[in-house]
Amino acid sequence: MKLVIGYFYPDYLNLYGDDGNVQILKYRAEKRGIEVEVVEVSTTTDISLLQPKEINLVFMGGGPDASQKDMYQDLLSNKKTFLKNYIEAGGVGLFICGSYQLLGDYYKAANGDVLEGLKIFDLYTISFGNKKPRCIGNVVCELNSASRHEPTFSHLNSIGGTLVGFENHGGRTYLGKNGTPLATIIKGHGNNSEDHTEGCIYKNVIGSYLHGPILARNPHLADYLIAKSLGVTDFGPIDDTMALDAHRLSLKL
Repeated sequence: MKLVIGYFYPDYLNLYGDDGNVQILKYRAEKRGIEVEVVEVSTTTDISLLQPKEINLVFMGGGPDASQKDMYQDLLSNKKTFLKNYIEAGGVGLFICGSYQLLGDYYKAANGDVLEGLKIFDLYTISFGNKKPRCIGNVVCELNSASRHEPTFSHLNSIGGTLVGFENHGGRTYLGKNGTPLATIIKGHGNNSEDHTEGCIYKNVIGSYLHGPILARNPHLADYLIAKSLGVTDFGPIDDTMALDAHRLSLKL
């Protein structure tokens, strides 16, 4: 087996250690004897040379507004079709914070500027600027029922239905009628600090506001992404003492 991770815009979207998610996926896969290749996709990458079937897991992190603007035109003009085809075909992906926002319908900045999204997730994001406080702090949330009972996740899960992490975002995201939240907030702000939702899930793709990085303290989610990417339902355990302790301690923060 070989895990090929398409890491989009590592030079622009690596806020709060989101690069660690790729490192954790690589570490956990290699510990199980799985070969890993990380393909970095940046603004200079000719996406026509890369076929969706050559990648089995896509990752994009978060970044400040300035970084998002730097890569935005390339994403919309050159990478949009690739990502939409990949996701609609059932490809596995994890999109954090800023990249999660860009997979929605649009992002409206505090100054009124509107960035068109990829329209993959049924959601939109608005930044209210100084009119509303930023959503900052530790997060504890409960995965939605369908995700908790998804066969691959359920089989690999040794923790339970909780996710933990850290959020820091000015934009507030609102799901449409076809948007399925990844989780329900127990502690923290989540998508908008109003409706108790966190993140979004569509087919095999997850969007979330959780930094941390998210996979460091949620090894069950990391293993799910790896297994789903490879089309397997089981692989041998590894020593998760530190990761499990970090998760459980985070529940008390």
